[in-house]
Amino acid sequence: MCATLAKLGLGLAYVPEPAVNSELRSGQLETVLDAFAPRVPGYFLYYPGRAQRTTPLRLFIETAKELSLRDVK
Repeated sequence: MCATLAKLGLGLAYVPEPAVNSELRSGQLETVLDAFAPRVPGYFLYYPGRAQRTTPLRLFIETAKELSLRDVK
């Protein structure tokens, strides 16, 4: 939704860059405030260390890893 409004020229959008890569490449969107946007490799997932990994959380982590590795290729 935010990226759509930004494409229409109605403001700025704070979204993960991979979500709008095609719009950035085509020139529909452009980055701003680059000096204040840290570059970090990949995604991060935080959860309580003492919590047991439930099956849904474990499956989500495995799927996220698989999808992120597929994007790199």
